[in-house]
Amino acid sequence: MVPSFRAALLASAAFVFAPGAACGQGIPVDLVVAATTDVHGRLRGWDYFADTAEGTRGLARLATAVDSLRGANPGRVILVDAGDLLQGNPLTYVASRGGGTHPVTAAMNAMRYDAAAVGNHEFNYGLPVLARAVSGATFPFLAANARRPDGSRYFPAFVMMERAGVKVAIVGATNPGANVWDRGHLQDRLTVSDIVPEVRAAVDSARAAGAELVVAVMHTGLGGASSYDAGGRGDENVGARVALEVRGIDVIVLGHSHREIADTTVNGVLVVQPRQWAGSLAVARVRLQNRGSSWSVIEKHGELVRAKGHAESPAVVQAVATAHDAARAYAAREIGTTAAAWRAASARTADTPLVDFVLEVQRRVFNAELSSTAAFDLGAGFGPGKITVAQLARLYPYENTLQLVKISGVALKSYLEQSARYFVVRSRAKPVVTTDPEIPGYNFDIVAGADYTIDLSRPMGSRITRLRVRGRAVAPTDSFTLALNNYRAGGGGGYGMLRGARVLRDTQVEIRDLLIAAVEKRRTLRVADYSRRNWRIVPAAHAAAAYRALHPARAPAARMLRIISTNDFHGAFEPRPDGTQGNRGGAAQVAHAIRSAQRECGSACATILLDGGDMFQGTAASNIAFGRPVVQFFNAMGYAAGALGNHEFDWGQDTLRVRLRELRHAVLGANVTYADGRDVPWIPDDTIVVRDGVRIGVVGVASPLTPRTTKAENVADLRFADPVPVVNAHARSLRARGATVVIVVAHDGAFCNGRGAEQACSGEIIKLAQGITEKVDAIISGHTHSVLNTAVNGIPVVQARSSGRAIAVVDLPLDARGGVAGTGRGWVRNIDSDSMPAEADIAALVRDATAGVASRVNQPIAQLREPMFRRGEEYALGHLIADAQRAAGRADLAVMNNGGIRADLQAGTVTYGALFEIAPFGNVLYRVTVRGNALRAYFERMYDGQRSPRVHVSGITLTWDSARPAGQRLVGARLADGASLDDAKEYRMVLSDFMLTGGDGLGLGDAARLVEPLNVQDLDALVAHLRSLPGGVIVADETPRLIVSKP
Repeated sequence: MVPSFRAALLASAAFVFAPGAACGQGIPVDLVVAATTDVHGRLRGWDYFADTAEGTRGLARLATAVDSLRGANPGRVILVDAGDLLQGNPLTYVASRGGGTHPVTAAMNAMRYDAAAVGNHEFNYGLPVLARAVSGATFPFLAANARRPDGSRYFPAFVMMERAGVKVAIVGATNPGANVWDRGHLQDRLTVSDIVPEVRAAVDSARAAGAELVVAVMHTGLGGASSYDAGGRGDENVGARVALEVRGIDVIVLGHSHREIADTTVNGVLVVQPRQWAGSLAVARVRLQNRGSSWSVIEKHGELVRAKGHAESPAVVQAVATAHDAARAYAAREIGTTAAAWRAASARTADTPLVDFVLEVQRRVFNAELSSTAAFDLGAGFGPGKITVAQLARLYPYENTLQLVKISGVALKSYLEQSARYFVVRSRAKPVVTTDPEIPGYNFDIVAGADYTIDLSRPMGSRITRLRVRGRAVAPTDSFTLALNNYRAGGGGGYGMLRGARVLRDTQVEIRDLLIAAVEKRRTLRVADYSRRNWRIVPAAHAAAAYRALHPARAPAARMLRIISTNDFHGAFEPRPDGTQGNRGGAAQVAHAIRSAQRECGSACATILLDGGDMFQGTAASNIAFGRPVVQFFNAMGYAAGALGNHEFDWGQDTLRVRLRELRHAVLGANVTYADGRDVPWIPDDTIVVRDGVRIGVVGVASPLTPRTTKAENVADLRFADPVPVVNAHARSLRARGATVVIVVAHDGAFCNGRGAEQACSGEIIKLAQGITEKVDAIISGHTHSVLNTAVNGIPVVQARSSGRAIAVVDLPLDARGGVAGTGRGWVRNIDSDSMPAEADIAALVRDATAGVASRVNQPIAQLREPMFRRGEEYALGHLIADAQRAAGRADLAVMNNGGIRADLQAGTVTYGALFEIAPFGNVLYRVTVRGNALRAYFERMYDGQRSPRVHVSGITLTWDSARPAGQRLVGARLADGASLDDAKEYRMVLSDFMLTGGDGLGLGDAARLVEPLNVQDLDALVAHLRSLPGGVIVADETPRLIVSKP
């Protein structure tokens, strides 16, 4: 049995160093390996484009932390870096063009580094710049896998040193991707080979030289697919492979992937990775025991030290003072002039010279046929007069790099249609154009090199007309080269048609730097050198309406109530990938969106923050602490009220009562009573909240299906009534008690198809809204994890996805008495965490919540080549989980409910944390013995003749005929060995305790002859199954096991 997550954490928490304590033979010694990585020139905590201090990063701040470590551990600290030091901000850019000691080297010399691995970005400015940095260093740069054409090493493979009598070897390696990304600098001069064999040879040599502690410092990630065609060069992210395949390593320090690993053990090797941009220091503490003639490692663990809160080291500040001043001057300096006014105000509704400048610079880098970008900031611009670096930074605010891809004619058309979805036409007769609140402005792309028209009078998906390249109509089979940023090239922002497009070239240079270089080269920008009108919006009335939507006239201040809401947070503290949309969510980013919505509302606006339920259950950071960190987050944000979600009961009523007492807002369930009809005193029904003099009544309801969607035993004494009469009664009561606004928070949801007037929605929350007869002003919903922004029975109804991927906003106009004076307007705002800032106070809370579980969460379990998504009702991930449960019980069959599969599984290294988010409920598995005829009746109930079964099975394939009457639809039940289900034979089947006790309405009742607890949780069974797979590689099984034949 795999130990449970909680037990493992308790065991790890008991590991504490006690310096100087005796341990077997002799007195042990404790050494400390401190590490940085991917500093990218962040020597000072300074934003050179905004010319302001940054308090959360900077090598100068980490220097103070290193000094503290050395003070506490004299003569026992080793300081290393895992690469990417010399590129990344104005300081390194300026330094690359100067002479003398490189400022990065000067800072590291002041900090007394012992060694540094070479990062791939060390090559960006060419080998002479790198040689200058290396020659001025008092420590070695290491790369075992970098060689000259004659086969000799370009850098040392390892360095030996001694600490407290222990012989220590530091082995370094750089990333093979440098062969692709910096081919122009390296070709015929230096070749980077596969990390694994070169590190293996270096470790063997170090051990032969007497090393008693070996630390591998490598510019590679823990795992995951390469961003280039390896083609024999070696994979990009091989940290886990090195730990598994190379013997003799005690500690691995990783970089490159811009991830953070506090304390992970792979095959007995401690793995750490600090935050990029000098945001944290990784600290590996290693205890060694003298065995007579040599030292042996007996204990080790890792931790992270944040840069935030540390003062800058005077020594480092002084060492980089000249470079720092030069970088500030560079960012503020004039780089060119122009006689024209270049403005972005109309860039999303008309072809503008400012965007054409960006497009043409990109196109000329590759001599591409096409080029694409977005107008990121409609307030950007420069001229007439001087052009500064800071102005270009506002024009292109992101660190995207430029790539060249091959795109077909059909993909180009699809690309432009996706961009045109940014505009929503509410009326075609007299055009009312708005922007889709789910599509940020930076996802409206403009393409140069193609002549095209966006016809907003046409339906979405067919708006692009007159699409021509070089004067010829684009055919679906045509092929073009397209210059664009790396984010879009990967399909980010909803542009799935670009995923898989062949990358022909990758500059690894930020587009912002390309723009700066273009202005510096020209010195004087002329519109005629860049501008070519190639696209437009028609009809003209629609184009004008679109412009007005982006630049609305300022209306006189009017009193308004803004309702901001979340739902189904599920403990999702950290951002997560969201299909092709990049990363979404994250508590600190959600906080920024909420606070921005509050600030944007203005002084004449009252705001209230509400939640639609299911706050706690879902991630390791929340579950291990039984939701306490979520309480801290919700309290910090100032929620006013929320609905009671079904998963609030997952840990039992006792735990829930404690969490509700700790929350500062009321969690409401007006339709929840005891079985005898008595009110539940610890679950409030409603509340009145006063905001800026407005009395707001909030009534909350739980889902009537809660007994079927949580463990039935946890709510056996409770009843969940029809919410309609309950809401009507409390709406009347709230008005009678002085509420001028009434809002419903309900953990019930719906799904919608279409947009605007054509939108059709169905679900429990729609039924609730239709049944309301009292005056209710807005409904905040949850449970279905969907996007909901509609109006039913005159009531705005919203829901904002799940897991912090969006927030919902409803604006209600108010009259002089604080009552609602008109129709409310709602929208859903996505949390695009790749571009949304994090709120510092909530980010600190997130770090605290996740740090304690990081070692277990980051533990690699298996490898997955292609992602596994939960699409449709049957999918490979569900098969995998059902197979794991069947294996755990050594049973004939297994049944797993789809509602218990809570997340997709991303490609690459599959970690314990990823699996935890898929199966967070801690359901215990049972093996039941059931006769075949009872199983047949059970399987019959799985399909109701309408909706596909919402389960996955293992060990059997089931077939239903939808044309048959109820009770006769199951027409096939074939076991894994090919035999048909035998009504008289007994079978052993594995179910979770949730399913066994009637979850999702699929309990067995008295049909089971024997019920045996397996004493293993579903998550532990999944982990054990994946670890048993050949080579630790997951192979997707897409073969249907549930077949519904339809006439």
